[in-house]
Amino acid sequence: MKKGVPTQSAVIDHQNGSQMSYKNKCEKCGTMSSSINTLSVPGPRQMYTNNFPCMKCGNQQRVEIIGE
Repeated sequence: MKKGVPTQSAVIDHQNGSQMSYKNKCEKCGTMSSSINTLSVPGPRQMYTNNFPCMKCGNQQRVEIIGE
């Protein structure tokens, strides 16, 4: 079974088979978004990336989730 592991600016909310959901987390101020993002779990050694601005401090973040 594939597994996604956050390496930067994300907290896994739920993972079920090939689907996973996560919340954005600011690395600067620690604020976690209330919205949930859903995606397919990346394959082994593949990386999912996304960018978002922190709602609280405005810092531009890069989300990274790698497949295992």
